[in-house]
Amino acid sequence: MSQRIDKTEALSFLLTYIVVEQQLDFEMNQYNLYRLMTLAAEAEIQINSQEGIIPHEIIEVIAADIIEEFKQS
Repeated sequence: MSQRIDKTEALSFLLTYIVVEQQLDFEMNQYNLYRLMTLAAEAEIQINSQEGIIPHEIIEVIAADIIEEFKQS
């Protein structure tokens, strides 16, 4: 199976979804960067492991918890 997306692309999609689509501001510190990189790695694995999956939908699901945390802070 070919790789459809890499971690860098997943991180880009994740940040675009959080900052542009959800219009959230957050501090990009080491902790948040680590969390976002971990989510991007998870998205990469899920997207590349299943045929026919839509990357945007996976990103939205994976980002849900961190978005709620950013909204509360």
